[in-house]
Amino acid sequence: MQAAIYSAVRALGFDSFNLGCEKTAQRDFMTDPTLTNWSYDDLVAYERGGWSDKDPLLDYAATGTGPLLWQRTIWDHGRHRDYYEYIKFAGIYGGVTIPFRGASEKLGALTLLSFADREHDKDVLHAASIIGMVGTARAAAIGLQTGQAGGGSAKFRSLSSLQREILKWVANGKSNTEIALIVGQSKRSVDYHVIEILKKLEVGSRAQAAAIYAAL
Repeated sequence: MQAAIYSAVRALGFDSFNLGCEKTAQRDFMTDPTLTNWSYDDLVAYERGGWSDKDPLLDYAATGTGPLLWQRTIWDHGRHRDYYEYIKFAGIYGGVTIPFRGASEKLGALTLLSFADREHDKDVLHAASIIGMVGTARAAAIGLQTGQAGGGSAKFRSLSSLQREILKWVANGKSNTEIALIVGQSKRSVDYHVIEILKKLEVGSRAQAAAIYAAL
């Protein structure tokens, strides 16, 4: 599912995505995303920088009434100046934020980011909204949303962001040594997390864990 969303995001001319479904607080979009291609290190750095308390996009995701297509220059003023400097340093040129609410009134949002200076037509708002709705519906169907139970999907939901990323590379046939280089962790750390992944998924082999990931 993550690969399918990323493919659709790339087709729209964006480079990363973050999908949060059924969240009780806006900071959960970044501390516990439902699906994202942000790395574990990116998420940790974001939280350590305190951005979940001062990111205007999180405020918009929680309270906005419609899709927002933005360029980083819109934050280059007043109280958002620090955020402008942050995304400029990160190489982010612009993006799309799509807020949505489920029947439970919990928070949901899809954010797409562009790391190149591209022009995006406003038609991308409709396409991104469809990606968000389909992603949310699929996340609910396979049990990725908070509080849902049952099957391999619920077990996958119990993995940390780093463990999900490691599992992705396990499913792609990478060795622990290769994964350590990719995710910026020691091999010993990856060895530990692979053991934890197998425990949480209640399987006895990497192949079984990869099969669960492939079925998502």
